[in-house]
Amino acid sequence: MKRHFLSIVASCVLLLAVATSASAAGFALYEWSARGNALGGTLVGRADDPSAVAYNPAGITQLEGTQIAFGVSLASPYAEVVTTDLGGDTTTTKSKDALFPIPHFYVTHKINDKWAIGFGEFSRFGLGFGYDKDKFPGAYNVYNAEIQTISLNPNIAYKITDRLSAAVGLEYVYVDVAIKKKLPVGGGLAGGKSKLTGSGDGIALTAGLHYKLDNWRFGVGYHSQAKIDADGETKVTEAGASPIFPNGTYDTETAIVLPDMISFGVTYYPIKELSIEVAAVHTRWSTYRNFDLAISGTPLGDIDKQQPKDWNDVWRFSIGAEYDINESWTVRGSYAYDEAPENAKYVDYMIPAADRHLIGAGVGYRIDDWTIDLAYTYIIAESVNYDNAASLESGVTPGKSQNGVTHMGAVTVGYSF
Repeated sequence: MKRHFLSIVASCVLLLAVATSASAAGFALYEWSARGNALGGTLVGRADDPSAVAYNPAGITQLEGTQIAFGVSLASPYAEVVTTDLGGDTTTTKSKDALFPIPHFYVTHKINDKWAIGFGEFSRFGLGFGYDKDKFPGAYNVYNAEIQTISLNPNIAYKITDRLSAAVGLEYVYVDVAIKKKLPVGGGLAGGKSKLTGSGDGIALTAGLHYKLDNWRFGVGYHSQAKIDADGETKVTEAGASPIFPNGTYDTETAIVLPDMISFGVTYYPIKELSIEVAAVHTRWSTYRNFDLAISGTPLGDIDKQQPKDWNDVWRFSIGAEYDINESWTVRGSYAYDEAPENAKYVDYMIPAADRHLIGAGVGYRIDDWTIDLAYTYIIAESVNYDNAASLESGVTPGKSQNGVTHMGAVTVGYSF
């Protein structure tokens, strides 16, 4: 019975650690500005607007005066999950229509010819999706998840030579989560549903290098690991007279180490008006080996549980091009391939997507000291097979996800003083 109780709560509480995206492979986000979205994140080598704070803070030494930029990405994800019952019958469940905002804000200031400072607000992790709990057979695993994170990231950059700049900074990461699932009937349980709400925070380090060589630009950006200590509560309702998991509120705590990311970018300017960058991001999800869970106030007393995850290190590869039509208008385009880190033995419905393909496009407009960037990204997610992870304990059934797509629009407005 104790094991049954843990399985009910654990899949919900897990998400305290994963502050993930409506569109991300795993739960990492890279949508940090409209221009960055249109270019597939290839702003590591360029690093020549205020969003360099997030992509590669060493690039802010290129920016004159004081500059600000603010905006939002809007993600609308869609997926279908096909589940197979013991009789071999299949059910296809479509995700609910939803729109998830991912805001961003940056300000940079050039102190003198050598020093520059910058501050950014953006999201490196996040998740959002929902299914009809009365129609989705996987609702016993999870049927609704809304997770938001905010990174607050001050940096200082120094121009070592006319060609080489370096930067360091601190990143405060805040996580907020709300997760819902159904509770099974039987084995001492009387059905109902649970909702987990919680929050936590942690600190990471950031760094960057930027180098100019004639028509070439080279960049490296780094975000360190961040340990998130989170606490919240799991509220059970409509459970009837369950002796194991009755109606009530249960304190819940967890700690997880979010992975470090290192980004590389090489940019080439064949002519002044055209730039092409190839970039790669390495995310060390192998740090996510297990999930530690502590639940108190239950009929079974305080409970500690460790769940294996065994995720893999992954790469994201992208290429982006930008062309200045004239002094006012710029057009952009990109392609990115994003690997998924999940272990096939432990996948669940919280992230119904595998490797992703991202096609981006956008325009920029400049007038006086103002800039306006618009972007659209079409994201195609490959299928997830749940057969190896299926079990009564986890609430995952045999089957697969399919037809996963995300439409993402973005706008950023900038001003230079």
